[in-house]
Parts: sequence; C-alpha cells; structure tokens
Amino acid sequence: MKKLVLASAVAALSITAAQAAPTVYGKVVMTADVVNSDLEDSTRTTLNTHGSRIGVKGAEALTANTDLVYQLEYRVRPDSDKEAKKNRNFEPRDTFIGVSNKQYGTLLAGRLSAIDDQIDYADVTVGGVVGGDDLLVSINEPRANNAFAYISPSYNGLQFLGMYGLDELDDTQGDLGEIKTDAYGVGLKYEPEAYPVRAGITYISTANIAAIDDKKSWLRVSGDYKVTPALTVGALYQNTDHATDDNENGYTLSAKYKTQTPWSVYGQLDYVDNYSGVADDKRQRALVGAEYAFNKAATGHIYTGYLKDEITNDKTKVRATDKQFGVGAGLEYNF
Repeated sequence: MKKLVLASAVAALSITAAQAAPTVYGKVVMTADVVNSDLEDSTRTTLNTHGSRIGVKGAEALTANTDLVYQLEYRVRPDSDKEAKKNRNFEPRDTFIGVSNKQYGTLLAGRLSAIDDQIDYADVTVGGVVGGDDLLVSINEPRANNAFAYISPSYNGLQFLGMYGLDELDDTQGDLGEIKTDAYGVGLKYEPEAYPVRAGITYISTANIAAIDDKKSWLRVSGDYKVTPALTVGALYQNTDHATDDNENGYTLSAKYKTQTPWSVYGQLDYVDNYSGVADDKRQRALVGAEYAFNKAATGHIYTGYLKDEITNDKTKVRATDKQFGVGAGLEYNF
C-alpha cells in the first residue's frame, strides 16, 4: 500500500532553511509466501518484495511562509531484477517538485499518485497476501505522469485535494494505461485532531475533451473510527465506471487492534461486484494477520488469506472461478 505522498510533501514544511539538506529515506519489505490455486491445481512458494523503495526529499525556504519542496523516489526489488518480465528496478514512483505555502497550500508537479491515495482508511494488508497488499478494486491509486496536484491547508482538519494529469501522447497517464486524454480529480478529507474519526471522498475521471470510447471515472468514499485507543475500524466504498453498462462496486471493511505487547492483529474483508465493468464478475477476499514491532524501524509480519475470483477471460469470454489460499511471513525495515 502506498504512503500518502502529498501529506509527506506538506510535512516538509517543518524543515527549516537550516535543515535544508536532502533526507535520504527508504523501505525494504521481503516476504516468503505459499499460495494454493484451485484453477491452476498448484501450490507455489515464492519470495517477494512489496513497496520497497529508496528516495531523497527535502525543502528549501524561499520566503518566511513559502518553501520549495521536492522528492525523488524510486522502486527497488531486492529479490529480483524483474517484475512481470520487465526490469522495474529504479522505476520512478512519486517524483516531483513544488511550492508549499502555510496560508495557500501546496502545489506539486511531476509523476504523482492519484489523490484517491489520500482517501484509503480501510486497507490494512501487508506483504504477499492473496490478491496483493492493496484493495481489490480494478483501479486503485494509479500514478499519473505529467501531473499537477494541490492540497489545501488544513481548516480544523478539513482539506481540499485536486489533481490534473496532462495527455502528452505516448507519455500519457502512467498506471492509467493507454488513455489518450487528460485526467482530473477532486476530493475532500477530514482528519480532526480532537476526534477519533477520519473520512474523505474523491472523484477522478478522464477529462471529457475528446471523443473517446474508454472514458473512466471512479468515486471513492472512505473513513475510519478509533473505537478505543487500541482498536480502529475502517470502511471503503468505490464505484468505478469503465464505460460499460455495469459499474463496478467495491467494498472493504477492516479492523486493527494494538495489544499491550509489540504485537498488533488485523482482519479485512473485500468484495467487488461487476469487476472491471463486466456484469457479475466478482472478487471476494478474507484475511487476517499480525505485526510485531521490534522497534520504530523494523517490523515482522505474518498473515493468511482466502481469495475467490469469478472473472471472464477477455479473449474466450468464458468466466472461470479460482479459489486461492495463502500464508506468508516477512520482515519490513524503514529508514
């Protein structure tokens, strides 16, 4: 699951001119996973990395209230030099430059995660759990090339989010695929310091500036509630329009409990109907896991999950059902 990159950019305001040297940071997550698939009639053991990265970030004071902020972040794969037969080592993640003003907010330009990355209070997955360490919806927090993003100052916990991605022919919308048009998004998030609740909403769409058949848009609503200082529950709903007759509907519910020891435990349920805009295609998942905090930088993970997919093959138009069960464990280190 990606970190909240715009929030980190705003946090860079705390860096003073005397502390303007770049910060080197990163994360390494490595897991060993065993997954059984009914459809493939196989059980496979794999070594995986998830969200591992290295980067530099910082800020430079321009005036008393305005900073220049920047980040250069790159994917790393300590387990392999390839992913899906492609060399993705040192592929750019969120890379940007911008300005941040205490009164007017932050404006960024570069390769950026879509603003729905800011509105995910439900996903607690980590590592190589079946279905991936993310939500099951078909479009989830994609990165956009040639993009601008804006995040307003916080007004008693309320913030406005905006983004716009430019179509530059072959150098188009990154993870959004071959959409040959601009894309935009707007959103609100509410994270009050005085209350144990967080919530937000985003809407993202390809811009209606060309006659295209594959216009996509998705609306997301998410929130969480801290029932006790130790227990947090979260929920998310996303409606995705793939320009078909059947919109995709995705739901996620989760809970995480921090014990009085270094252990935390969590569970998550996911359900997606009309997956990718195909009528009656479904994805369903249930998982549980635990984390052990060795210290602030190092965490151990263990998890298990069950996934059921009912997906129509694009070429044969035949729907196949696959049931997967997996277990895994690994280590995470942040610096």
